[in-house]
Amino acid sequence: MTAPSAFARLRALLADVAPPDDVVPVALHLGECRLGTPDHLLAPVRDPAAWTSYPPLGGTGPLVAAYRDWLVRRFGGAGAARCAVEPTPGTKQASATLLALAVAAARDRGADRPAVLVPNPFYPTYLAATAAAGARAVLYPASGVPSLAATVRSTPGLAAVVVCHPGSPGGEVHDPDVLRAVAAAAAEVGALLLVDECYVDLAAVDVPGFLSAVEAGPGPYAVLHTLSKRSGAPGLRSGFLAGDVDTVARYAEHNRSCGVSSAAPVCAAAAALWADDVHVTAMRAGLARAWDVADEVLGDLPGYRRPPAGIFLWLRLPGTADDLDVARRLWRDHAVTVMPGRYLTAPGDRGADPGVGRVRLTLAVPTGTLRPALVALRAAVAGARDVRTLADRGAR
Repeated sequence: MTAPSAFARLRALLADVAPPDDVVPVALHLGECRLGTPDHLLAPVRDPAAWTSYPPLGGTGPLVAAYRDWLVRRFGGAGAARCAVEPTPGTKQASATLLALAVAAARDRGADRPAVLVPNPFYPTYLAATAAAGARAVLYPASGVPSLAATVRSTPGLAAVVVCHPGSPGGEVHDPDVLRAVAAAAAEVGALLLVDECYVDLAAVDVPGFLSAVEAGPGPYAVLHTLSKRSGAPGLRSGFLAGDVDTVARYAEHNRSCGVSSAAPVCAAAAALWADDVHVTAMRAGLARAWDVADEVLGDLPGYRRPPAGIFLWLRLPGTADDLDVARRLWRDHAVTVMPGRYLTAPGDRGADPGVGRVRLTLAVPTGTLRPALVALRAAVAGARDVRTLADRGAR
C-alpha cells in the first residue's frame, strides 16, 4: 500500500482549520495553469454525438500528425522524426505504467529488487509508482543531474531513471551534454530513461528538449508531454509519449488493453491545441508577468529565487520557519492554500529532507488574484513559528 498523496496530507493538515468566511479561497497548491486556454480550440468536446462511440485506440490520424508536427516544430527534425508516439491519458498514468513495465523488465533480467532513480523533490507519482511496482526508490538531488550519469552506472539492479526537465518544482534546465551523458549511461545498464518534459514550453529561456539533445536516444527512453501544463487544460487528461519503438510499443499494448484511451472529441481538441502555438506564447507572457509580481512582492526575501522555467515558486522560508505552520496560517488567515515542501520530498542519504522549510505554490494565475495571495504569503512567513515548536500532526 502506498503512502497518502501530497494532496491527501494537505487536506489532513488543514482539516481542523477554518478559513475566513468573507474571503474567496485561492488554490495555489495545485499545478494548474489558469492563464487562459482559447475556447474555440476546445469546441470539439461540446459535440454530444461525438461521445457515443468508443475511443479510437492509438488516437486519431490528425492527432498523431499534430504530435509529430509539434515535435519537429519545437525540437527539430532528427530525433523527432525517428521516435514513435502514442497518446496518454495525461502523464500520471503514463509515468506509473512505464515505471511498472521497466521494473518488470529488470526482474526478467535477474534483478531481485529493482531500483528506480527519482529526483528529490519529485512529482509524487514517481515515488508512488515505484513503491506500487515493488521497487526501491533511490533518491538523487533534483539539482544533481550533472553528476547523474555516474550514479546510473553505480546503482545495482537499475530499472529506470527519472529526469524532470525542466525540473519541478525547482525549474532547473539541464544542459544538452548532460542529457546525452545520462542517456548513454542508462543505455549501458539497460535501464529505461523516463524524461518528464511537462514544463518544457513554460520557460523564459529556450529549453532544448531531450529529443533535440540526443536525437532519439541511444537506448530505451520515453519522453512525456501533456496539455495540462502547455495549454492549461488538465481536465482533458491528454498527453503523449515519444520514445524508441520498443518502449512505445510495450506501453501502447498495455494501455490499449488495460488503460484509458482518449475519446474522439478529446483527440480533436488535443490536435487543435498541439497545432496552435499562439495561445502558448500568450500563456508564457502571462507567466512572465506573474513572476514580475512575485519579484516585486517577495524578491527581497533571502530564500526567493526566480527560476528559468516552470510555473512554481519553490520558496525557502527564512530562518527556521516551518512549512506546515505557514500553510496552516495562510489558510486560516487568508484562505490561500500552498503545498508544504516536505510533502513533495523525502529524507536523503544523510537524513536531511530538502522540503522541510519550503513551500510550493503556482504562479500561473491572473495577477489580480496572485498579488494579494503573495502579500498574504509574506505576512504568514513573517508570523511563522519556529520549526521546533510544531509537530507534524501525524501527516508525514
